[in-house]
Amino acid sequence: MPLDDLKAAHIQSLYSSNKIWAQRRKVVTLVYQSGSSFTYTAVSCIFRPQTILDLQIPDQAGADPRQQFDLLMVVPIGTNLTGVVYVADTTTATAPAVEAATKYAIVEALPVGMLPTGSRIVAKMRRLR
Repeated sequence: MPLDDLKAAHIQSLYSSNKIWAQRRKVVTLVYQSGSSFTYTAVSCIFRPQTILDLQIPDQAGADPRQQFDLLMVVPIGTNLTGVVYVADTTTATAPAVEAATKYAIVEALPVGMLPTGSRIVAKMRRLR
């Protein structure tokens, strides 16, 4: 059964409010490149490392479990991830702070959620070494 406009607006208001994001937020810096210049934007997101819960349980092929990505980032649906070079784990959106921070490359970013356009963006990331 498709969602009507009232239900869709309710779901979108939950994800744009502070109720879902409270106590789990972290501010990170998105680094965009335009030509030869870099732009730094601070964004509030959920920043969660991936862990393997039980090493005794093999994957579907019967092999040892492996990490598919290092970190999972959840951002609001309105966040623009087009052109992001990497994500820096720093709250300060300046060049010296980004240079000293741990950096992550976005492997895959998909809109997910109950709405047809998604209610949030989930990005799988790898740490740059």
